[in-house]
Amino acid sequence: MSRQDPFSLVDLAAQSLLSDEDSIVRALEDLPVDLFPTLSIAAFDGGHTKTVTAIVQAWPFPCLHLGSLRDQSITQDLLEAVLDGLELVPTNTACPRRSKLKVLDFTHDFECSNWEECSETSPVPFTITHMLEEPETDQLMPNSREQPQCDREPVEIHTDLFLDGLFGFFHLSGFPLYILQRVEKSHGCLRLCCRTLVINQVPFHSLVEILGVLELEAIRELRLHHRNRFCFQSDLIRFFTQVGQMSNLGNLTMSHIPWDFPADCFSLLSPLGHLQKLHLIFGCLSGQLHKMLSLQKPLETLVINGCRLTENDITYLSQSIHAARLKELVLCSNNLSETVPGPLEVLLAEVSGTLQHLNLRSCRLKEAQLRALLPVLCCCFCLRSLVFFDNVISTSGIMNVLQHLAGLKELKRVQYPIPAECVVYLDEYRWENINRVELARVHTKLQEMLQALQRADMELTNSTSMA
Repeated sequence: MSRQDPFSLVDLAAQSLLSDEDSIVRALEDLPVDLFPTLSIAAFDGGHTKTVTAIVQAWPFPCLHLGSLRDQSITQDLLEAVLDGLELVPTNTACPRRSKLKVLDFTHDFECSNWEECSETSPVPFTITHMLEEPETDQLMPNSREQPQCDREPVEIHTDLFLDGLFGFFHLSGFPLYILQRVEKSHGCLRLCCRTLVINQVPFHSLVEILGVLELEAIRELRLHHRNRFCFQSDLIRFFTQVGQMSNLGNLTMSHIPWDFPADCFSLLSPLGHLQKLHLIFGCLSGQLHKMLSLQKPLETLVINGCRLTENDITYLSQSIHAARLKELVLCSNNLSETVPGPLEVLLAEVSGTLQHLNLRSCRLKEAQLRALLPVLCCCFCLRSLVFFDNVISTSGIMNVLQHLAGLKELKRVQYPIPAECVVYLDEYRWENINRVELARVHTKLQEMLQALQRADMELTNSTSMA
């Protein structure tokens, strides 16, 4: 909630009402519905905690959106007032008007012309500008959910959580801890629905406890970054079991995971029936891709970055249920030099009917291997972008690729490697001493060639223009 426009008569009336909090609490019963948004903004801006609690208790709409609070200095008193309003039942002497609130939204700042509707928009992180006071109670306990259940319909709190650890240590604090503990103490009156959950370096035993408080079916995106190899197998199995219960999860990113985890852990992800995007980044996945892709429904996006894929992994992928449905395939920073001719060609043939984005950056592909891939690439009629930079290719090799692919009318963006004549390659991944004058000449030559092929609409970039 925020106000950027000059004060109106309604705003001034709200300010006048707030001068006597006891009176305004009693007046909420007869307050016109249209005045609630204006009054709530004034109450939040002025830090009128008693009025905030009463407004939440009498809120006449299904959704109360507080996303823009992330841009303000939020006091713990204000957050307590909001949550008190969600949990406390108003007395007859205060405001008998019954709240219609079902969703308290901390996810995205939007302008809603109809306050009676809950707008579904892309979530944006809720952040606190300063650390809240630490609650006096202990950290989350595994058995804390064994409490009496709420006797009324619960209110959902929609927010996004970003949990950070350091060197394997994790201490939950601030807004996440406060919200989690209030949800635990609410006896089921509050449900915490986290749509985006980002986890960085948090021990698995702590994650299991936190996920035990969240409504797992509400999570749409999970990003897990973990480098610590010291963990108990029991914690891993419990964690992956919880992830497998995220029935509406659509986007899963797993980065720097030690891929020597027990195979049983990955098989626990198979129930994810709505998963469309899977990102696997920098892990030793050699020969184990089949464990991660044992899903019941095909993916649309598959990113496998720096995971040491083998020929068997590429072969498995080409035979999997995912191949015929993939729209985006990223295989960058994997050594694919041994897969051409052979498995990589077969894979590209399988995805040719749907593939829109292909990334083969830093795959140690030589010019002859790229040439061998051209016939199958020419059949990818849906292809919109192609990335193949950081492979050692000559100017003539790049021109050959573009000439063959010029017939793909949907192909609009190509990121090509620095030609071998323009740089000194130290190995397949590193180079130095770029001849920028020659590189500029080559780029102009490529653009002129595309213009002659009536493909001036194709955008060309290389690694230097993206730096």
